[in-house]
Amino acid sequence: MKVAVFTDNDFDKINGVTTTLTAVLRHAPADIKVRIYTAAALGSDQPDYLALASYGVGIPFYREMKMYLPHWQQYLDRVRRDGVDVIHLTTPGPLGLVALWVAAQASLPLVGSFHTDLSAYTRLLSGSARLGALMREYMRWMYGHCRRVMVPSESTRSLMVAAKCPADRIRIWSRGVDTQLFAPERRSQQLRDEWRVSADRPALLYVGRLSKEKGLALLPQLQRALRARAVDHRLIIAGDGPLRRYLSSECPDAVMTGPLGRDDVATVFASADLFVFPSETDTAGNVVLEAQASGLPVVVSDAGGPKEHMRPGLTGAVCAGRDAGTWADAIAGLCPAPGRDVAAAAARDYALARRWDLALAPLFDAYRELADRRAPRAA
Repeated sequence: MKVAVFTDNDFDKINGVTTTLTAVLRHAPADIKVRIYTAAALGSDQPDYLALASYGVGIPFYREMKMYLPHWQQYLDRVRRDGVDVIHLTTPGPLGLVALWVAAQASLPLVGSFHTDLSAYTRLLSGSARLGALMREYMRWMYGHCRRVMVPSESTRSLMVAAKCPADRIRIWSRGVDTQLFAPERRSQQLRDEWRVSADRPALLYVGRLSKEKGLALLPQLQRALRARAVDHRLIIAGDGPLRRYLSSECPDAVMTGPLGRDDVATVFASADLFVFPSETDTAGNVVLEAQASGLPVVVSDAGGPKEHMRPGLTGAVCAGRDAGTWADAIAGLCPAPGRDVAAAAARDYALARRWDLALAPLFDAYRELADRRAPRAA
């Protein structure tokens, strides 16, 4: 069976979607041949990855990132040439629209996977509830064409049901983690010396996009609350985005790493002491699993999917609301070395049970189910 996975995230990007799709390629079973179909500034034609050269434009409210305007007919021609059996839509962007059209033209069944709550992103970035509602309706329309909709968490399942996606089409497809890449053994004392951190001055780490929807306005408030509690620490912020200048100004003693490659990110994870992830909009939060695999206790929001990737009270803490004092109390409780070491060991043990081959089984089962049916696409 051959599956075409359409995504707007070309593999030059490092994010949760490309991490997940890389795992799909790596762990595909012998009876399923997966190929990524995307667009990029420079074309690439590999056995498992096709990026057609396209013109890129800045994303509204996030000009640092680009989306590409695809050549629709070329994708249909390649799908037919490749003998594809199932189309997998992973994005509501331009390539998602191409996936819908190609599936209709080639009479192929369509699987959809939900990775990003663009309705919440649109509302937060634009400041307009009306635009957020329009995006929600658009996504409901798009995923309504899918015979199966794969979601990463119970939280996202509830979101989709509330948006009137038929519950009987929704399946949970949880996330896994590469526990060889993300491992405590990658800890770098040299890097910790550069950060000027120690057991008595722990490194508090955030990894991800530096953008409004990640809840990063909490970080300056959190630092002030920790100082008020006499909790010595050093904030490490890994990533890039439109809030970088703001965070540099509001957190002047923080280490700003800028964008990093996968290996460097893994070293940064392992060299920190605790992971802080204040996002309320993430549907999965792969970085939460990566942090735990690296031996870090985690502190996350009680909103969204990331809380489902940990064991509260054992591998870290789940914080309700946006009160910086609540978050500071949770971090202060995890900072003393003996307790932090226990939570770190539990986090690593938890991550070891989240193998990608187990996490991907529901997706591969959905491929087989739809290929066997070859039913007409959903109305």
